[in-house]
Amino acid sequence: MGKARIGIPGHRAAIGIFGAFILLISCCAAPRIVVFDDPLSAEEHNELGVIYEQKGMYDLAEKEYKQASAKEKAWAIPYFNLGNLAYKKGDLKLAEGYYHKALDREGNNPDIMNNLANVFFDLGRREEAQAMIEQALAIRQKDEYLDTYQKIKGYK
Repeated sequence: MGKARIGIPGHRAAIGIFGAFILLISCCAAPRIVVFDDPLSAEEHNELGVIYEQKGMYDLAEKEYKQASAKEKAWAIPYFNLGNLAYKKGDLKLAEGYYHKALDREGNNPDIMNNLANVFFDLGRREEAQAMIEQALAIRQKDEYLDTYQKIKGYK
């Protein structure tokens, strides 16, 4: 007599394994469309960016600021924060671009003007720096702006 088999007969086991293999392949090969609805507001993305920046996680901060600016295109603060981040990383040209975008959205913001004046100064563009900080000081007198002014004028 032949050998007695225990469990699943040989040909059924092979079919079962083959079927599982086909199922596994079809699950992995089929493209999936995932719709992601971002539950966070622009303000929440910006706040997360600030937290990441404070912890020195600049790439994550940048991502959050960009998401905030994409959600609320007319809001200046994410661009201001992107400018601050670029400045902190030493990319003055990028910082200048972000500060200009922020000013395009909120043209009378002296904080943005002050930071842009610092960028102009660091880029060696003293006349532009002086004009920008004087514009900021005309809107509001703040110690921070006066410090920038003194730096630009050579008093510090």
